[in-house]
Amino acid sequence: MIVGYTKDFDRKVEKLKNNLAKKRLNFIIEKLKEATTLWEIPNVIPVKGVAGLYRIRMGDYRLFVEYWNGEIVILLIDYRRRNEKTYRSI
Repeated sequence: MIVGYTKDFDRKVEKLKNNLAKKRLNFIIEKLKEATTLWEIPNVIPVKGVAGLYRIRMGDYRLFVEYWNGEIVILLIDYRRRNEKTYRSI
């Protein structure tokens, strides 16, 4: 699949200090490039109420991706406590 990135994602990755999270992120990105469907990626969950938006669990981090017509855009990587208001800003 074709994988693109947003500027916000690039900025957050530059600030990422956790080496294990960086390794997991690289693993997920490689899997996204090799995959023919989104469901081949481990821990993919659709975000309720938003068509085409998915989150991928990477330990304590969440990777948010948008999927349309075989193209994936990685929106951001998130690390924080989650509650019922967490995904409203996306």
